[in-house]
This record gives sequence, structure tokens and C-alpha cells, in this order.
Amino acid sequence: MSNEMGINNLRDLGSKKTSENTTIRKGLFLRCAAPTEWNKQVKNQLVALKKPLIIDFRGVQEEKNNPSQIPKEFLSKRVHLPIEPKVTELLRNLNEVNRSKKTEIDKIFQQAYRKYTIENLGTFEEFFKILFDNPDSTIMFHCTAGKDRTGFASALILSLFGVANETIIDDYLLSNRTYKPTQKVKGEVQKVGIKQLLKVDESWLNAGLEEFSERVGNIRDFCTKIINGENRLKEYLDYCQNERE
Repeated sequence: MSNEMGINNLRDLGSKKTSENTTIRKGLFLRCAAPTEWNKQVKNQLVALKKPLIIDFRGVQEEKNNPSQIPKEFLSKRVHLPIEPKVTELLRNLNEVNRSKKTEIDKIFQQAYRKYTIENLGTFEEFFKILFDNPDSTIMFHCTAGKDRTGFASALILSLFGVANETIIDDYLLSNRTYKPTQKVKGEVQKVGIKQLLKVDESWLNAGLEEFSERVGNIRDFCTKIINGENRLKEYLDYCQNERE
């Protein structure tokens, strides 16, 4: 069946309601899992994108182990912004007793999300710089499963547009339904023996966002610095939203 499937865990952040009482335009921000399978449907999805830019958040070794099957004509449009995976490394330190406790596992994931923030503020700065420099492109960003690092980056984008927190959480939790792990991933998860590796949980995202605001204040201030001023940020945000009804 894998050849029938398009890009795994793919969704558009468009059409969500913003604080300006309008909606984010479709086709600007696409989140997904790593496009490691390549078939006609995946190719059609990519060809349909407007000036695509593909941002890969996978760690250096992680990307080498499963290179994206992206044809040459799209390779120039790919940027590697590695955020090293933290969860498995943290899970290794869990003793047998705690491996069966949801609260202990949630703590590990929360810690991982905090680490994504603490260790990668420069990476997120780079990420938003790319967004601001390419307002006419479709930005397609992914990690391996498109649920944790990608979910966090999506939450930052949606927060920037003032999307309601509930909507941000809903979009994040969608991965519990839309992410379809490959056999290879299922095998790796079985080895670790922690099925939460295939899921997401609201408390994980909240931990990352909390850490982010403790480190840099709110996302608008963070982005105002990156884009050089409030007016420029407002122009960008207006440009990415539909006309008011």
C-alpha cells in the first residue's frame, strides 16, 4: 500500500482563524513527516506547491540514516536545520519501574520539548528568517514523524498569527490520528518498548512553549527582532492572511 500514500502526516496550517479576525492563507505553511518514500502521489503533491522550500529539522545522523527521496530538481529548495532528537536518549535513562508509568514518560517528553527550545533558539531564529525572506513560497517543514519538532514549530507559527490556543492544541494533537508509522519505525519503537513514541500529548507541547516564553518572551517580540521592526512584521503577517470577510 505504501505506494498509494502521499506525504505522511501532511497538513496545511492555512484557513485557521487569526487574531486579526481573518484566516491564514492556504498553501504557505505545510507540516509533515519526512518524505522518505517517493512515489507519483508524493511527486504530484510537491509539483503542485508554489515555489516550494523544504525545511528538514531532523538531526544530522537521523537524516543520513533515512535520506529524503527528493528528486534533484527539488534538492536546491531544501534547507537542513538540524534539531537533534532528544527523546530516545532521555528514555534510555528510565529504569524498568518507571518505564511503565505514564507520568514518568510524560516527564521525559516534557523535558525533551524543553531541550528542543533551550538548545535550538538559533535554529528557530533561522527558521523564521527563512519564512520572512520567502513570503511567496510554500514552506514545507518536517522532522521524522512530523509530530514533535514539527508540531512545536507549527505551534510557534500559529502563535505568531494569534491563533487561539485551543486551535493550536487541536492541530498538534491531530498527529495522533494522521501519523502512520512505517514498519521500520514500528520496529524501532518496539525495541525501545515505549509506544508513546508514536503519539503526542498536550502537556509536552505546553512544556516547550512555556520554556520558549521564559527564554525569549513572546513569539511576536522574538520575530520582531528577527524581521527588524514591528511594521515589517505586520506587513508580513497581513500578507499571509486572507482579506477580511
